[in-house]
Amino acid sequence: MGGIGFSELLVLALIGLLVVGPRRLPEVARGLGQLTRMARGAWFNLKSEFQAELDNEHNRRIMEAADQARKELDDLTEELGGDKDSGGDRPARD
Repeated sequence: MGGIGFSELLVLALIGLLVVGPRRLPEVARGLGQLTRMARGAWFNLKSEFQAELDNEHNRRIMEAADQARKELDDLTEELGGDKDSGGDRPARD
């Protein structure tokens, strides 16, 4: 979908030949090719930067979740350690 077939390419070539003439057509085609390469390169760079930002945001959220889990685990460890030190209801192990 969205591809250019042979017939469309032929029509574009004929229109280009009529508009710019046979002498300038190769020069114009070369310029359009360079413009297309530059546009594709810019689009690729934009996609890469956008993906990097999404990855950074994803990693930040993972780190926040890990920090929260670590804090909860530390709180639980402290709570359980406090019960053991105060001689709570748990029997001592051998």
